[in-house]
Amino acid sequence: MRVLNHILVIEDDADSAESLSDVLSVGGFDVTTTGSVHEALEALGKQRFGLILTDRRLPDGLIEDRLQELLVASAKTPVIVVTGYSDLQAAIDAFRQGISDYVIKPIIPEDLIATARRILDRRILEQQFQKEHAFAERLQATAEAVILVLDFDGQVIHFNRFLTELTGWSQEELIGENWLEKCVFPEDIQRVGQLFETTVRLGASRGFTNRIHCKNGEAREIRWSNSKLQDDDGRAQFILSIGIDVSDLSEANQRVVRAERLAAIGETVAALAHESRNAIQRIKAASEVLAMNVHGNADSEEEVTAIQRAASDLATLLESVRAYAAPIQTELESVDLRDVWRRAWRDLESKREHRDAELMEEMSNCEHLAVVDVCRMEQVFRNLFLNALEATEDPVRVEIHCECTSDQVCLSVSDNGPGLNQEQATHLFEPFYTTKPTGTGLGMPICQRIIEAHGGTVTALTQASGTRIQICMPRETAETPSAIREVTLT
Repeated sequence: MRVLNHILVIEDDADSAESLSDVLSVGGFDVTTTGSVHEALEALGKQRFGLILTDRRLPDGLIEDRLQELLVASAKTPVIVVTGYSDLQAAIDAFRQGISDYVIKPIIPEDLIATARRILDRRILEQQFQKEHAFAERLQATAEAVILVLDFDGQVIHFNRFLTELTGWSQEELIGENWLEKCVFPEDIQRVGQLFETTVRLGASRGFTNRIHCKNGEAREIRWSNSKLQDDDGRAQFILSIGIDVSDLSEANQRVVRAERLAAIGETVAALAHESRNAIQRIKAASEVLAMNVHGNADSEEEVTAIQRAASDLATLLESVRAYAAPIQTELESVDLRDVWRRAWRDLESKREHRDAELMEEMSNCEHLAVVDVCRMEQVFRNLFLNALEATEDPVRVEIHCECTSDQVCLSVSDNGPGLNQEQATHLFEPFYTTKPTGTGLGMPICQRIIEAHGGTVTALTQASGTRIQICMPRETAETPSAIREVTLT
């Protein structure tokens, strides 16, 4: 703050300059004197001052004619104009141009010192405020946390750049919008709304977690700390919410829980399948004998067929659960994914007989090379294609679009069927959840486990019509282990 204690005096009369210097020195200020605006500009080019004290009439003109030069050269250092002429219009013009005070001679030393201190104290407070404001801006800009301000009606007043980076929502798209309606998933609105009301009533809430809706339809899990913001009179006006993205932690916890659950299911199903296999075989053998005995009796034959179908369904269910719970071992190969999905489509030829079904490839410059277990990925594509065939009335159009990044091959597999709503897309990969009248609800969860076992990701996206599944798989790179062999499928 030493610079702020240094005052530049511009006075062409030597006696007046000396008098001003003495007065200010007694007040504890350091003083540099100059005789013209030209000399003052030279001094300002060499150092900074906390205050400029200047006569109005100087050898190189009236100060109001040169004031902007001084303000620019001094980075808007406060200016006090001292004059022996009481010119009201000149004072008004000077204030309009940005001076801080206007002092009429003769000068009262105590008043001049008090004026200088008042202006410098205000400047110190302004600098402190600017530093604090700049620090707050840097904190908002660099902190990897959501900073969100809402009014008591839930409308968005302010948010930081991290929220945009996290969700894709811009200021224009969110400011003034209702946060619950725009960014909270429908199934969470009531719970989040109750927490909001609690925060308004009690003043704070912490440790609450919910998903927020990103612009691209994805969800992020956020842990919130909420409190009221007060104005200068102590009245609460807004809710400040600080959010930490815990999506990765939540996903990791879910994977651990899922792995433990799968291990338990695997052990149970293995034992159940062992004990049930013989029983199912006895049911099938007995039903075959029974079918021969009731041959010609239509009603009895129908009941026997129902028994055989139930036994077959039970065997299929046990095998599906076993496949879902069993550890996935992959034998990786470098392969063109087009060969994989084309062979999977050919495998379903019997399902496409007498149907108007077509696989459409939207080709790109992507090389389509990925490091995968061929048999496992064929299983994924067969499941996706079979779902499209079963859900879509003719004509069936399955479209695959591929895009490559430096380390991934991303596929978009879509059909022209009835599509998925938001709830169905959210639960599609949950075990035993199905949109079909019949089915185990394990097909898509098994696909997800296969893709994740490759280090990839799979996402169900909602759109105006049809179902769209996005798959991203590791691409063959220079770092691909040499032990992985290259194959061409036929």
